[in-house]
Amino acid sequence: MTAGDVEVVRGSLNSRKAIALDGTDDYVLADAHAVARVAAGDTVGTYSAWIFLDNVNGDRVIFSAGDNDNTNEYLKLLTTTNGVLQVTLRHAGATQFNIISAADTIPSKKWTHVAVVQNGTQPVLYVNGIAIDATNSTSTDLTMWYDELSLTDKFAIGVLETNNTHLNDFQGMISDVKYWNLALNAKQILDDYKNLTAEPAVTATLQFHIDFDEDATDAGLGADDGTPTGHAYLCGWGSEWSRQIELNALVADTFESLSYDSAGIMTTLIMKAA
Repeated sequence: MTAGDVEVVRGSLNSRKAIALDGTDDYVLADAHAVARVAAGDTVGTYSAWIFLDNVNGDRVIFSAGDNDNTNEYLKLLTTTNGVLQVTLRHAGATQFNIISAADTIPSKKWTHVAVVQNGTQPVLYVNGIAIDATNSTSTDLTMWYDELSLTDKFAIGVLETNNTHLNDFQGMISDVKYWNLALNAKQILDDYKNLTAEPAVTATLQFHIDFDEDATDAGLGADDGTPTGHAYLCGWGSEWSRQIELNALVADTFESLSYDSAGIMTTLIMKAA
């Protein structure tokens, strides 16, 4: 923006407490979580998270568990170009499963709930509480989970953590990362999407939960706290509107603005000051 330029920002006020990541070596480390799951030898499990993508260009890792010393072993959930959701597990130097959703599954600039369930037979992907159609592009061993990831000692939110490097950085916001050592069923995933998790089995098996409510403390049974790294920061109540305002502020040293709200949709006029 140059002095006098005016930009119109319009977006939903639907918001979540979140960590903001700029796509350049920003992430949250919670290595104790991965170490604990390997030690437990989980054969089934469920991850869920809320994500907000700034764009759908390229690979954006939501979370990963990997080996700090080599590239032969990792588990990752990510979005790829056009908002495709994908889960991949690599073990012994080879991809064991790679499961890919249909194109345009995850939109940009909108909060979306995602989940992956390993039920011991076939990993299943969910979007906004509903199981989605997906293709097993690699199906060498669809049953693998933490019981096979014996070398895994790192866990990261927002980046692929492998061989002491960080790849496929997430750009946007992430909230409410959870892990259960239970294969949640369809109703339980839908309940999680609706924030209804009172079932005893679900509550009792929630091993990991970082909701980014004021910090990266783990509220799950494992108490495996996270550490924001790089420029990752807690952005408070992040929304479609606030994220756009934030990104505009980053490219304009000073600006003036005028905003109005209409039924939960905020419109803001931004003018770069002289």
